[in-house]
Amino acid sequence: MNKKHKNGKIIYFLHRIINYVKKYIIGIYRAKIFELDIKNPGPRIVSDLNPSFRLAVKKDILSMDKDNYDFNKKNKVYFIDRLERGDRCILAIYKGKIIGYIWLIKDKMELRPKKYIDLGKNRSYSYKGFVLKEYRGRRIHGAMYGYIIDILKKDRKRFVVSTVDMDNYSSLKTKERGGYKTLGYLTHLRFFGLKYDHISKKNLNYLKN
Repeated sequence: MNKKHKNGKIIYFLHRIINYVKKYIIGIYRAKIFELDIKNPGPRIVSDLNPSFRLAVKKDILSMDKDNYDFNKKNKVYFIDRLERGDRCILAIYKGKIIGYIWLIKDKMELRPKKYIDLGKNRSYSYKGFVLKEYRGRRIHGAMYGYIIDILKKDRKRFVVSTVDMDNYSSLKTKERGGYKTLGYLTHLRFFGLKYDHISKKNLNYLKN
């Protein structure tokens, strides 16, 4: 390994440590809050892969691993519990393989794991959207939202709310181009184990009505 390559790996490793400290130990980061009007969602997004969609069951969560699907052992326990409490996980399937998922909660919004606020009865909250690396850029995420809209119409919901971290530029662009309305920001503050999450009073009142 040459010196330049070795230095590059060290810088990359240090950058990851700094980002982890800023996000989870001491720091401030923000997410943008979006809302989609289900009655006026804009053109339906279609993937050229033409995947199928269905709701996940416990067996599906157990089948997904950490390396490919971002589900380690701790996450599996948490999300199986969320499934049993009524959250729904929408799966995108291609050639019999799970290639993406999005989670959906009725009447609540997740600020962080195990911390929620109530939403108005006409709203649902989508969170933890994921697509396998080799299928990104194929409009899988947007196509899953078409399926979500069909579900929420049956539930007689009017809006679906979601959040996107401010450093997730591709997802921000997808939301902004997809007809989503920007409501404001969710701010996370972390200080050596202490956690505080903030949404403006105006947006809280709006989301709860």
